[in-house]
Amino acid sequence: MELVPLFSEPGDGRPPVEYDSGTSRFPMDLRQIRYALSVAKERSFTRAATRLHISQSAVSEQVKLLEDEIGFPLFRRTGRGIELTERGRTFLAEAERVVGDVLSLSDTARRLKGAPADTLRLGMGSGMEHIFVPRLFRKFTETLGGLRLEIVTAPTKSIFDDLYEERIDVGIALESDPDRVPAGLVVERLAEAEMALIVHSKHPLAAMRRGIDVGRLAAEPIIMSELTVGYGDVVMSMFTDLGLRPNILAIADNIETMKTIVQSGAGIAIVPRASAEQEATAGTLKVLPLAPRRTVVLSLFRRRQPMSRHKEAFVTQLRAALRENPRTSTVDTA
Repeated sequence: MELVPLFSEPGDGRPPVEYDSGTSRFPMDLRQIRYALSVAKERSFTRAATRLHISQSAVSEQVKLLEDEIGFPLFRRTGRGIELTERGRTFLAEAERVVGDVLSLSDTARRLKGAPADTLRLGMGSGMEHIFVPRLFRKFTETLGGLRLEIVTAPTKSIFDDLYEERIDVGIALESDPDRVPAGLVVERLAEAEMALIVHSKHPLAAMRRGIDVGRLAAEPIIMSELTVGYGDVVMSMFTDLGLRPNILAIADNIETMKTIVQSGAGIAIVPRASAEQEATAGTLKVLPLAPRRTVVLSLFRRRQPMSRHKEAFVTQLRAALRENPRTSTVDTA
């Protein structure tokens, strides 16, 4: 039985992978599938073209060729934009799996050649390293199995931007308003972290022995982080929900800087309790509970595009590790 090409990248100089479908035979271009997956992710031909750095007409043309080859439409236009057809959803879900298998072949080739390990790029919101990194390296030193881990600590918005632009593979950040999360990111709620007030050890509030009402903090000079997303958004809402405006002294893009400012005695801050435990133990900061108790949800964000099986397996274990972390309480995701 004659075999016909399944995937090919024009101009790559390599013979195509061949496919025997039994009763139907058709060539598929891997480029066409990548374009279709981008359209599905962005829900827009225009945004997909921008991401792929090509013209919209080129994306439309290649997707149309793919639809002609498979014999059914992948997308339909609605009043809300582009939507997947039922068969398109099934086809592209399988296409993601196949592309992941192709990426796994690249991993295999690198290992056989003795080339440097593949890299999983993980972004973490500021303050989360205290919760997550110790457990990660205590448990996964052997599990990495040749996979190199690259960790980037950044503000929540930067993590979203890096995921959208595919500069990182996965990110751990605070759950955010869906309108502030770029289209096409997959999110899974994982755990809760308690928020707490941090003050200089000689601050008048340091002597308090019960939870602090946010309302009494309105006049205190407070150190904040990014105000529209992440911790800053959470803390700002604590005040605005009471009809108050915080007395913002400074805005910093990471919790380490916020803690340093508080240690100088210049102001107070509200951060995840776990991120200030070392300073509390050393006596350089006082960590006080809020009343009522306030928590934030930590979520795992990832690109919709498939990764190699090696990376996917590690991400699965990463999720389990964060859920098991004794410094967080599990959120029911059922």
